[in-house]
Amino acid sequence: MNKDIFIKVDSLCFLRVLNERDVSENYVSWLNNYEISKYTQQKFIKHNLNNVEEFVKQKRESSIDLLFGIFYDNIHIGNIKLGPISWEHKSAEISYFIGDKNFWGKGIASKVVKKVVEYGIKDLSLEKINSAYLEVNIVSAKVLEKCGFLIEGEKISEVIFENKRINLILVGFVANKNIFQ
Repeated sequence: MNKDIFIKVDSLCFLRVLNERDVSENYVSWLNNYEISKYTQQKFIKHNLNNVEEFVKQKRESSIDLLFGIFYDNIHIGNIKLGPISWEHKSAEISYFIGDKNFWGKGIASKVVKKVVEYGIKDLSLEKINSAYLEVNIVSAKVLEKCGFLIEGEKISEVIFENKRINLILVGFVANKNIFQ
């Protein structure tokens, strides 16, 4: 799979597949910041330059994952991952976060999710893209709804979040071949 992918989001924002040179102390600090990572599995890991570089390397070498950096005015502000991709079923998972809090609430997550969904459907011939969010993550719920994802179900009491058992909401986007024309 080609990993030299560049996706223009708007005049200042673009996506490209990350490489180890993109890993910085700033990036590592996002992953170790509870407020930024609290809705992700990353909150359970103590991150450092070495393990984040290894993660980025694994994703770059993977045939089923695309880990994009979100860049705004050439500054790395977050990530969005398409994968794992099931080539047999023409489906994939999508996950994302804006690590730089200066860019929260600006609609960037919605724009990049739409662009990656479009890329997955048009360029990779995917037909289904799935995601999930913790029921308390209202921002992700709004982003995914705005991007055309529909609630498909929930896993009751699936995770423990801040010492409470909560539901995991499962959402999906099914390709309509005309949607991006």
